[in-house]
Amino acid sequence: MKIKKLTSFALVLALAVAFVGCSKTDSGKKEEDKNSTTQTQQENSDKNEDKKDDKNDKDNKDDKDKLENEEEAEESIIVYNYDLDNEKLIENRIDGKKETPEQVFESLQNLGVIPKDAKMNSFDITEADGTETGILDVNKAFVNSNLGSSAESLMLDAVAQTFIENFDIEQLQITVDGGDYESGHIVLGKGDYLKPQRTGLNQGTGEDVEADEN
Repeated sequence: MKIKKLTSFALVLALAVAFVGCSKTDSGKKEEDKNSTTQTQQENSDKNEDKKDDKNDKDNKDDKDKLENEEEAEESIIVYNYDLDNEKLIENRIDGKKETPEQVFESLQNLGVIPKDAKMNSFDITEADGTETGILDVNKAFVNSNLGSSAESLMLDAVAQTFIENFDIEQLQITVDGGDYESGHIVLGKGDYLKPQRTGLNQGTGEDVEADEN
């Protein structure tokens, strides 16, 4: 009888141990499945975030390119040439050009205002007697001795008007290799400033054309 009780107790104990083992196994499996599910969700979330970041980067690049294109389209400079017969300056608006001294000077060459072999040594803005003044220094090729006095005067006015309007200055002084401007008709020494021309301006085509070699 005692052996039966011991056998029954051992059987109950074995069943209890087996049940606890199964419970732990099921619990561990459930925990493992839960962790695996959480990890998968995190990976999917990370992938979605990466896609979102890539899309944001692409959108930002597109917006930047669009803004740069719009800014470039809005850029323009005003360049003057002249009508010798009517003794008037002609205004030309040239789009897609940056407002830099180099591009302004080049556009004056393209419109035939100044010789192709002329070079700009420097352009500075300073104050002269409280007046905002541009100092344009050029090489000797800028001085075109073949022009008559009227044409040369109009040429200088066109250059001055162009720099005055593009760089918001009130007057322009032109020097040649750091010295006075001097041709067969006109001499511009220290303190001789070219002023804005407010009358006799005509509207031009706005086209930046190549001029014949002077």
